[in-house]
Amino acid sequence: MTAMRLVGNGLAKRISRANLQQVRRGGGGGPVAYRKAPAEPLAEGDELTWDDGTVYPEPCLDSYEFMGKEKALGMLLAGLGGFAALGYALTVRDKASMKPFVNRKVMAQELNDLP
Repeated sequence: MTAMRLVGNGLAKRISRANLQQVRRGGGGGPVAYRKAPAEPLAEGDELTWDDGTVYPEPCLDSYEFMGKEKALGMLLAGLGGFAALGYALTVRDKASMKPFVNRKVMAQELNDLP
């Protein structure tokens, strides 16, 4: 009987402590302030901004202004050129085409393994 009472009291204490530690009604809030609701009609291009209710809405379409078109094209061509050079090097240095016959050791092992 006393063991049941100890288990029951311990469980009740844990449940009451958990209720004290829980956030009530979502109370945490966000790390940034919310802006006010619009009181006038929305602008024509309003759907082009991502507005999640914070003070600083973001544009929906990303604008990549940190690199010019010429630099991006150069990087693309350099990457593709690197892969092309690697592929050419692998076709030039193809061991199977340089040795058109089979080694005797390999052939003997294959023949010995046949039933």
